[in-house]
Amino acid sequence: MDLLQKYTGAETFYELDEAVIQTIDSLPIMNATRIIQQIQKSIPLLQRKNHRSQIIGGVLKGRKPVYFALRYIYEEHDSPYFFQLLNITSDEYLDLYNLNKII
Repeated sequence: MDLLQKYTGAETFYELDEAVIQTIDSLPIMNATRIIQQIQKSIPLLQRKNHRSQIIGGVLKGRKPVYFALRYIYEEHDSPYFFQLLNITSDEYLDLYNLNKII
């Protein structure tokens, strides 16, 4: 007997540019995994702005923190599109923190 699938909640979709994927692939596996997890957690918090790119910062905490920034576009009826992943300094991260642009 066939059963209908029940609604289990909305899924979070986002797109990664090939450049972001290549950058993530070049990272140690633990750092890559932690960045992807932070991206997924940040989706509901992102602001939608039509025709504008935006930037958010993140940090991988540890003995030697790794600071990074993601550039993305998130328009009204689309999924977020992340097109650049950058290593940044702690000062640049603090600038993004002061602007409330962090994951």
